[in-house]
Amino acid sequence: MTLRGVASGARRPERRLELAALAQPDAVLAGTGMFAVVGDLQPTSGLEVWRESNHAERKLIVREIARDSPDFVALLGDLVFCGSSEAAWSEFDRLCAPLRSEKVLTMPVLGNHEYWLSRRPALANFFARFPHLEGRHWYAVRYGPLGLVFLDSNVHWLSPPRWRDQLAWYERQLAAFESDPAVRGVLVLLHHPPFTNSRVTSDTLHVQKEIVPLFQLAEKTLAMLSGHVHSYERFERGGKTFLVTGGGGGPRAPLAEGRRRRHTDDAFGGPALRLFHYLRMRLRSDGVEVEVRSLEKRGEHFATMEKFTLPWPVRDADASSSS
Repeated sequence: MTLRGVASGARRPERRLELAALAQPDAVLAGTGMFAVVGDLQPTSGLEVWRESNHAERKLIVREIARDSPDFVALLGDLVFCGSSEAAWSEFDRLCAPLRSEKVLTMPVLGNHEYWLSRRPALANFFARFPHLEGRHWYAVRYGPLGLVFLDSNVHWLSPPRWRDQLAWYERQLAAFESDPAVRGVLVLLHHPPFTNSRVTSDTLHVQKEIVPLFQLAEKTLAMLSGHVHSYERFERGGKTFLVTGGGGGPRAPLAEGRRRRHTDDAFGGPALRLFHYLRMRLRSDGVEVEVRSLEKRGEHFATMEKFTLPWPVRDADASSSS
């Protein structure tokens, strides 16, 4: 299948990369069949005295993930408050010491805070922590039967040619996973959510217009995972799941309720102010199980906030053999 459709109004990626060979996805061994996802581990700025500070909760979340010993943890951006601050990254290093002790592989995307306040030193700090990315802003991973696509959704921090390059690569990578019979499903991970009922953050229109359409057209895509909003939301649209999972400890704000909601189809029926959390995800024979592990403010113990399965898409051969 070739993914060529783009929603009305979207900019079509240039084809300058068509002749270049698509790099093979990074291979991550599916040893335990379990991985973790967490978003927005950043601390509250000392200037934001009116917002909650969640240092204890951040430490507990990272320690709990390390205790799980996942094959890898995906970090959905906003790891620090100010990316160009050496002190901020030193604090991040201390926070993530349990992950290093357990040798947990980290697979990050860039959030907007990773670019603050000065782009060049901010990116130098980021890539120094993740040398295995080799300076890549977007990349793909093969994990058993699962393909993962990691994107940089910071359109305002990328030049227009770089943004178009990423869109062209994204289209081709999805097509490559579609044509690979060993890949049963695909996740797309990025920082900015296309849909949210946040009172602080609006929907991300460039993600809606330029990233979501290809995701929806692909047969194997299961879910789009994003952070940025310090809450938890789950939208089901067109047979695809959109998860907003920014519960890693950034200062929370209640979601809009009632008539103030932009979207009435949040499938998670939680309160306006949602718990800190991370995702524990497992490869299963019927799909990818998602367990949302939550922590209350000033809490010490984790609980399962919800659990569901992203089913593998039914392939044509499977459908014909069962008929």
